This record gives sequence, C-alpha cells and structure tokens, in this order.
Amino acid sequence: MSKYLSNSKRYKYPLPIHPLDNLPQLLPHNPVSWLYWLYCYISSTNLLAKKIDIEVTNGHRITVPGEEDMLYLWNNGFFGTARLSRSEPTWKARTLARLGIDESFNALEKVTEKRRHQRLAFKKERRKFEAIRLDLRKKGVLESEILDKERQFLRELRDQELILDSEDYQVREEDDELLLNDGIVNLEVLELMPVEAIFLTFALPVLRPSVAEIAELLLGPKPTYTEIHNLITQYVAYHHYRSHGWCVRSGIKFGCEYLLYKRGPPFQHAEFAVMVLDYKDTPDYTWYSGIARVIGGAKKSLILCYVEPLLQKEEIMSLWDQKDFEQVFASHRVGEILYRRWVPGKNRD
Repeated sequence: MSKYLSNSKRYKYPLPIHPLDNLPQLLPHNPVSWLYWLYCYISSTNLLAKKIDIEVTNGHRITVPGEEDMLYLWNNGFFGTARLSRSEPTWKARTLARLGIDESFNALEKVTEKRRHQRLAFKKERRKFEAIRLDLRKKGVLESEILDKERQFLRELRDQELILDSEDYQVREEDDELLLNDGIVNLEVLELMPVEAIFLTFALPVLRPSVAEIAELLLGPKPTYTEIHNLITQYVAYHHYRSHGWCVRSGIKFGCEYLLYKRGPPFQHAEFAVMVLDYKDTPDYTWYSGIARVIGGAKKSLILCYVEPLLQKEEIMSLWDQKDFEQVFASHRVGEILYRRWVPGKNRD
C-alpha cells in the first residue's frame, strides 16, 4: 500500500502546469476572508519560474538535457523517454548504485530483474514438488495427505526469502571518465516525440522555443504540404486524447502511434492502443487483421483515430505561413472507431 501512496504523491499532477492548490480557506460568511482569498488568487501564478530548454540532435530528435527538467517532465505527465533507461530517466541513479556511491537507490530495471529471478526460482521449486506429488500418487497416498503436503510446501516457499543477494559493485575502465569530485557525469537525455514538444509549447507554456521554431526545426524552413499534413494529423490526435485526461505515450512497441493510460505507466498498463489515420486511408483487411492481432495479444483495445481537415489545402498552407497554429489545429476534426477482432470461438452471438 505504501508503494501506491508514494506514487500518488510523486505523480500527483497530470500535467507540468499545476492548479492553484495553495489558496487559503474561504469562509463565505466572512467578508475579510473573501478579500484575502481574492488577493491570494490574483497575486498567485502557476507558471513555471523558468521554461525548459531543449536540444535538437541526430536528425530532428528533440531532447531535454537538464537533469531536473527531465525528472520534472516525467513526474508531471510522463512526457518523453529516457535514452539510457526504459522510460523514466534512471541511468545516473543506477550507475551510482553500481559504483557503490549510492546504495539506497532501487531502479525499476533492478526490481524487474529481481522479480524475474524470483519467478524462475519459484517455478524450479514448483517442478520439484510436482515430481514429488506424482511419486506420492503412484505410491497410493490419499489426495487429502497430498493436499496437506502441498499447503506445507507453499507455506515454506512463502517463508523463504527468494531475494537475490546484493550484487557486487562493478567498476569498469571507462568509468574513470564519468567520475567527478561530487558525483558522475550524466550522459542521459530525455527524448520527446515531436507532438509532445508541440503540446508543451502550444497547449502549455513549458518549453522555451515557440511553436514556429519547433515546427521549423522538425520540418525545415520550407516544408511541403504532405509534411505539414502528417505532422498536424499526429498532433491533433495527440492533443485530442491529452485534452480528455488520458496519459498518452508512444505506442511503437506495439506497432501503433499511441498508448492511452488512465494515470500513467507506474499505476497500470495501457488500456487502449491508437492508430492515427488520415480520413482517406483505406487499408486492406490484412492490415487490420495484423495490427488487431498484435494489439489483442497484448490485451489492449484498438482505436482507429481518423483526422479530417475541414479546410482546403491552400487555406491550411496560408494559415501555416502566417504561423496561425491555433486555427490550423482547430480546422481538423477527429473521429474514432473501436476495433475488435472477431473470434469465432468467442464471438458466436
């Protein structure tokens, strides 16, 4: 229970811009309370004290180099993916633990490895007992006695501490280049999807560059309509689900554009997988069958998200040249279809 309570406190806010939750208590019958509450409300702000800087490297890849900025974006909305970690930027803490500088850190990767070894140890012990149970049945032992022995075996297995011994500190030759007087060099950066960078600039004032600057970094100074249309289609779908309260993550692992979480990866698995399509796209049945089989095998529901422009090509290009991104994004409509693969053995009605 404490684990979930800790996560609830750490990931309290779903977005980097927080609501004003430090206002004083309002007493409706007290006029002075109203005045003080209004003063606190007017004088308060939820804007960031300093906007986050980004870098563009390796072919239009947007990264966040600042260590505090990386953790802030992850803890407040689960934005980005760390390059040297699974998702959360934990490389520095894991390296400190490996070098013996910080022993208190328990990274997600390390916890996953321990659980994997625990499951293997449990399966090994379980196979041993299965052989013993089969031998007892051959000898004619009553099922009630076998059941008692099984319960005793489970109790003993539960009491055993199947936890891996703490690993010895591993120091490599190249680690000398990482060591500093007060710690190590942080080699990790947080990589943002293009739509995440636009969202953190257009919808929320979080990143330092403007939407026009990010668009030019991604598409160049003179993009074609196809490039603009593809970017708009992806962003409109991303903004649509973010505005409805979903935590949107990259779905490349499952062959789709986005994964939708109710709160975020630390709390539960993604419930939906989203394929973003142009309103004119008509894939054949093999495409639907393939993607639905992959998504269904991961126990997720597939959403086909169609994005349709409401303006003509020339009007969209004109608005884009005028840098009127609000009108550009607002001139698109989103349609959704929940797709489920029909299985004859399960869907007979």
